[in-house]
Amino acid sequence: MQLIKNQPFIFRVLTFLVLLLGLPVLSKCQPMAVEVKNNKKVFFDLLPADKVTEINITSNFDSIKANIRNKEYEDGIFEVKHSRKSSTKFSVRLRPRGKSRRMICEFPPLKLKFHKDSLNANGFESFNEYKLVTHCMENDGSEVNIIREYLVYQLFRLLTPYSFKASLAEITYRNTGKSFKKTTQLGIIIEDAESMAARNNCHTMSRKIIQLDSLHLNQEKIMSVFQYMVGNADWSYMMARNTELIQQEDGQIVPVPYDFDYAGLVAAPYARANAALGQKTVLDRVFLGNAKSYEELRVIFSYFKSKKEAIISTIDDFDRLDMETKTEMINYLEGFFELIEDKNRVETEMLGVLKKG
Repeated sequence: MQLIKNQPFIFRVLTFLVLLLGLPVLSKCQPMAVEVKNNKKVFFDLLPADKVTEINITSNFDSIKANIRNKEYEDGIFEVKHSRKSSTKFSVRLRPRGKSRRMICEFPPLKLKFHKDSLNANGFESFNEYKLVTHCMENDGSEVNIIREYLVYQLFRLLTPYSFKASLAEITYRNTGKSFKKTTQLGIIIEDAESMAARNNCHTMSRKIIQLDSLHLNQEKIMSVFQYMVGNADWSYMMARNTELIQQEDGQIVPVPYDFDYAGLVAAPYARANAALGQKTVLDRVFLGNAKSYEELRVIFSYFKSKKEAIISTIDDFDRLDMETKTEMINYLEGFFELIEDKNRVETEMLGVLKKG
């Protein structure tokens, strides 16, 4: 099986063995620490991976909500709390982001654009564009929706370093407008795309429409099978929809997903099935990858199965989720693992292969 095109034979053999043994699937674009200049770190280093960060954001949120159809920024202050008496503040600009979610949400998701001089003054590198997944709806279920989407980011990071870091945060929005004074909600901060690319020794791409044969074959399969596992059909690497494209030194392109609110594993209350893809509900899985046969995915399935225990534990061990939600999410994932054990089901239900006879 040719896993990677145009690579030396020994490299293909090593890649096959790595996949077979369930080890991280890498390539010429080897993960590395983000280059630190003059002992500077990146902003994401402020956000601990093992706990919820307390953040204050001050801006005119009335104006932000009123301008959801354009890309005008509002000035603001972004404060990361370290303790009662200690915090780090940054100047930031904010605007609504996304396509469907910005139009649906009472409180739209945001793009954060930090002033580079503010980052530099606090000793950080200049990676300055971050995504913020907000609570969206002002209701009791918003926290669970945020946690479910946050966990999807963590699941993808179990499979590949070519993935966005995501940090869960307790965010207090302080409004300089008149509609509300402040509100505290759970949110997700998503890593700057250039920072993610840099730590993988890659670079981001301005070209958003690509040729299929330019994709890194293993990473394409990992991403597309992952999207099938979590039940997400709201993406396209060919059109860069909810997908960041990063390029290796050898020219191959790695697709990196984000925004999972339409995934069945998240089951956001506003998510709608895509009838054009044959979905009746958002729980219906649809495979949007390039593979056409079980054999093309057999080794990738083995890799996923080697990660099953870690995947299930990530959900089961998260203490902010209630048992009912954990059980629902785990059962949904178990459905995927049951399917990939059966070649016939993979080819008929996942790949849509019609049997003769």
